[in-house]
Amino acid sequence: MKQQTCGELDFIERFLRRTSGYVAEKWESRHLVTVASKGDPADLLTEVDLTVQKRFADLLSQTYPHDVLVAEENGLDRVPDPSAERRVWVVDPIDGTYNFVRGMRPIFGISIAFLENGETRCAGVAFPLDNCCYLALRGGGAWCDGRPIRVSDIKKLNEACVEIDFSVMEDRRMFMERASDIMLRAGQIRCCGAAVGGICQVASGESEAYLHMTLHPWDYAAAQLIAEEAGGMATRLDGSPLRVFDGRQGVLISNGAVHREILSVIRP
Repeated sequence: MKQQTCGELDFIERFLRRTSGYVAEKWESRHLVTVASKGDPADLLTEVDLTVQKRFADLLSQTYPHDVLVAEENGLDRVPDPSAERRVWVVDPIDGTYNFVRGMRPIFGISIAFLENGETRCAGVAFPLDNCCYLALRGGGAWCDGRPIRVSDIKKLNEACVEIDFSVMEDRRMFMERASDIMLRAGQIRCCGAAVGGICQVASGESEAYLHMTLHPWDYAAAQLIAEEAGGMATRLDGSPLRVFDGRQGVLISNGAVHREILSVIRP
């Protein structure tokens, strides 16, 4: 199957490939990188986040000057009206900043999604340390470095690997109240500490589900499309469709086969 493309997807891939080298270099010298807390001790911000976001914003203004940018940093996190007919780019300059800061060959990625009229049309996630790039085009499939990817066919939760992103303290409390039974019923539990990492592992068949109690649009917009185009399923925790700008919380993305069983474990 040949990788399909479009102008916006080419734009995403070029930026990701060009920027990954910079991020990998900064990680190698991360002891010199400026780090600040955004309130929670585990919610960090670095100069690398800000630089990547600014580079994308500058390139976007040159290439698609009338488009809207929604991004995690610098006051660009205002979510647009989901009914508005406009072109929107949703960016997380580094998803997994805490991992970036702590080291140990961690998982973190650059995430970019392009939406038109509220629907994600194409997306990409790059993992700088692995020098790999996941891409997806709505209706056209998903790839990792040009190779088509597909979710796994495991059908039972007790055989499944489930990614649990515990995130900040409040999310952990919510998880223990609503979904702690998953810890006893899933075959394996993992926490890579980055939404894009957990979701892309579902897309590539390396795990069966990713669960988060909250999550912002820039954390999952790109990876969601990648997982769906790889044959996966994405919903809110009540089973309703997962929409990027619906203003709701809670994300479950799976291979589809274990989705219903996981939803049955989550308490209202």
